[in-house]
Amino acid sequence: MTAFRSGLLAITLLLSLTAVAQKDTIIINRGKTIDTLTNNQKDSFIFKTDKIVMGKTTILTKIDTVGGKQQKTVEISVSGEGLGEMIEKQIDFFTNRKKKPLKKVEGFDLFKTEKKKVLKNLENFWWVMDLGFSQYNDQSNYAAARTTGFVAPNIGKDQLKLNVAASRNVNLWILMQRVNLAKNILNLKYGIGLEMNNYRFEQGNIQFQKNPTAIYLGMVEYNKVKLAADYITVPMMLHLNTSPEKSNGLRLSAGVSAGFLYSSRFKTKERGDVDKLRSDFDLEPFKFSWVGEVGAGPITLYTSFAMNNMWNKGLDMRPYSVGIRLGARPEKAKTKTITATKKPSSFNWSERKL
Repeated sequence: MTAFRSGLLAITLLLSLTAVAQKDTIIINRGKTIDTLTNNQKDSFIFKTDKIVMGKTTILTKIDTVGGKQQKTVEISVSGEGLGEMIEKQIDFFTNRKKKPLKKVEGFDLFKTEKKKVLKNLENFWWVMDLGFSQYNDQSNYAAARTTGFVAPNIGKDQLKLNVAASRNVNLWILMQRVNLAKNILNLKYGIGLEMNNYRFEQGNIQFQKNPTAIYLGMVEYNKVKLAADYITVPMMLHLNTSPEKSNGLRLSAGVSAGFLYSSRFKTKERGDVDKLRSDFDLEPFKFSWVGEVGAGPITLYTSFAMNNMWNKGLDMRPYSVGIRLGARPEKAKTKTITATKKPSSFNWSERKL
C-alpha cells in the first residue's frame, strides 16, 4: 500500500468516528503533516504515522520488514464509555464461548441463524387409559384348600377357569411422567392410577361367601358371574426411546409396580337382575408386579405380571394382564430458531504488502 493510500485509510477511519467523538482531541506523534478541515477548524494530521489518538479511540500502524518483504498492520482499539464500552463488551462477548448471544448488534456481522430440535426434560401425560384382558396363572393346591374349607369339595381348577374374552382389565392412570436421564433416549417413567380387574368365570353357578370366605357351586345358573379386584397402583419403569426427536419411534419400557387393594366384590347377573356382594374375600391387600410396554407410532401395548399370590390364603393365583394403552405418546420435538455467534480466531485488522 502506498503512503497516499495509507493516509486515506487513516483519514477515512477518523471521519467515521467524527459523529461519535466530535469534541475529542487529536494527538499527533510524528511524521509529515498535511492540512485539512475538521469541525470548521484547521487541524494537522500525520500522513505517515505510527499512532493516532482521537479521544478514547487509538489507531496504531506498524510496518515490519521480514525477509525483504514489508508487512503493514493497522490496529484499532477503543476504550471507555459509549462506543468504546460497547465494542469492548461485544469483543469479550464473541470471544467467550460460555456466553449465549442476546441480540444482534447493528454493524457486527458475527451472527448466524440455526434451527435446533428442542426436547422436554420433563413430560406429563394426564388421564392415560388402558384397555385389556385380565387372567391369572392358577397354581393352587385344591386338596389343601378343600381341607381348610376355603373351597367346596366339588370346586377345582376347571370350575374356576376364566372366560378369556369377558375377563377385562381397565386402568386409568391419573398422571404419568417421563424424566430425561440421558439425551431423552433413556428416561425414567412413573405414575399413579387405578388398576381395575374383572375375572369372569366360565362356570355359571359359582358362588362366593364372606366371613369366612368360601367358594362353592350354587343351585342357580347365572348369565354372568365375576370377581372384581381394584387397586391404587404406582408403576416405575426405565423407558427407552430410539427416536426422541420424533413421535413414531420405537419405545420400550420395563419396571415394577406396587398396588393396594381398595375395592373388591362378587357380582352375578341373571336376566337383568344384578346382585353384588362386597368383601375382601381374603384377597392379598398388596400386589407387586413386573410391568412393561412397547410402542411404535400411535400404538402402545402394555403388560403386567404379578410377583405374588392374589389370595391371602386358600388359593394360589398369579394375575396378569395385557392390552393397549391410549395416550402417553411422546410429543414430537419442536423446531426452534436460535441465533448463535460465529467464533473468530482473533480480532486483528491487517494488510500485507508482499
